[in-house]
Amino acid sequence: MNRTRSWSARGTWLFAALALAAGAVGCQDSDDGGPGAGGGPGKPAASSKTPGDTPSGGTDKGKGEGKESAKPSPDSSKKPGSAKKPTPGKKPGPTKKPGGDTAGALTCDQLRNAELQNSSFRFPDAPEGTIAFTDGRWEGDGVVVELQSHCGVGDMTGDPAADAVAAVKVTTGGTGRFFGLVTWRNDAGTPVPAAVVSLGDRTPVVSIGVSSPTRRATVVHLTRGDDDPAAVVTIRRTAVYRVAEPAMVELHHSDAPYTP
Repeated sequence: MNRTRSWSARGTWLFAALALAAGAVGCQDSDDGGPGAGGGPGKPAASSKTPGDTPSGGTDKGKGEGKESAKPSPDSSKKPGSAKKPTPGKKPGPTKKPGGDTAGALTCDQLRNAELQNSSFRFPDAPEGTIAFTDGRWEGDGVVVELQSHCGVGDMTGDPAADAVAAVKVTTGGTGRFFGLVTWRNDAGTPVPAAVVSLGDRTPVVSIGVSSPTRRATVVHLTRGDDDPAAVVTIRRTAVYRVAEPAMVELHHSDAPYTP
């Protein structure tokens, strides 16, 4: 009976020892990876995360890439309204000058203070020597030379610069009033007398037109027939001239009756 109790007591003690051993093993597993892991106060918890791991299980690699993508692109550095640089090798177009050609066309006003006669060019019926207009007039030795209001501008000499054609009147001490035509060549913007033709006594000019493409001057003036007295004009003549320096040569003309 006592032996039976003794074995019973020993079994009870053995069972308790086994139970305690099993509990100790369970506590050790919990420290390695269970909720209670940490190893106690002052001991940092071990981590299986590699540097850059995110809480969601991804990596932090994208963070670095995100910073790079936030940088402005080269184009975004341009300021609004900045001027565009000219295309390499492209030169600005030339600026055109008023008046067309480089020298510029002569004007009728320029003739009012132009030279009319010099040592190499002489106007018919005018006295010898140099003659230059002052405000369209020259006077000497009882002779008056006047530039008339009728004038035409255009190419008469074949160069790119436009010339000028105008009528001139010479008044002597008697009753004669002699008219003629003069072409002034455009010499770098300066009118230079180049060609002339006499129209005769008391033959006033009505109009002058210059055609640059054909280099012709069409002149309308009053005249008379061969048998008419010099004091009257009976014909309205339209004549076409070209320059053959130092003369202006008539190519043809047409007449119409004229009654004052």
